[in-house]
Amino acid sequence: MFNNTAKVGVDRLKKVLISDKYFNPERIKEVIKSDILYVLKNYTDVEAEDLNCDINIEDNGGYKINIDAICSRLKVLGSINE
Repeated sequence: MFNNTAKVGVDRLKKVLISDKYFNPERIKEVIKSDILYVLKNYTDVEAEDLNCDINIEDNGGYKINIDAICSRLKVLGSINE
């Protein structure tokens, strides 16, 4: 009986954790996009409208993140060329 109760509890916890990920995916996407844009601007000339970030939640609760950026040029850094 304990094993069955524990299994029900684990299944319920998994569902709660997965549903939490659906809570505000647009906000998460904007935060990730902002952070990625900040990093890319250190190495490229890229504008926010040229950066696309999509987040999909897989059936197992994991994330699949796709990032697409169009940059006008790469910045040349001295430490990279040395």
